[in-house]
Amino acid sequence: MVVYQRILVPLDGSQNAQSALKTAIQIARYFGSTLILMSVADQGSMSIASGSLPLDLSQELGKRAQQILNEGQSTAETAGVAMESFVTEGIPKNEIVSAAEDEEADLIVIGKSGADALNRLLIGSTTAYVVRRAPVQVLVVNAEEN
Repeated sequence: MVVYQRILVPLDGSQNAQSALKTAIQIARYFGSTLILMSVADQGSMSIASGSLPLDLSQELGKRAQQILNEGQSTAETAGVAMESFVTEGIPKNEIVSAAEDEEADLIVIGKSGADALNRLLIGSTTAYVVRRAPVQVLVVNAEEN
């Protein structure tokens, strides 16, 4: 039987990420797993447009990433599952793959598509990249239908 002790859940504020978190919570309850919530201050999409990030914009990206993480933490706490969390800066697809290894995750639960459709068109899907490059199994979750 496969047991998932550490489940990485990247959060970007999208509906798909929220659905992924709900699914990860269910898996964590079943296996008694710890969720590792992460949010990335996405330096990649802004550097494509501007060449480099002004300090105040970089700080805003960091604040937004922390806000997204806080919302995820609240959801996990309400569900009563064990959790760790962190914010990082960089290009989300690279940071997620690195975090899976660094955090010793057994599973990544990720939304089918995230918040940044323009970025996806320009440089490819974060989810597709993670599926191809992750050192662990990846569960891709669709947004819930209303």
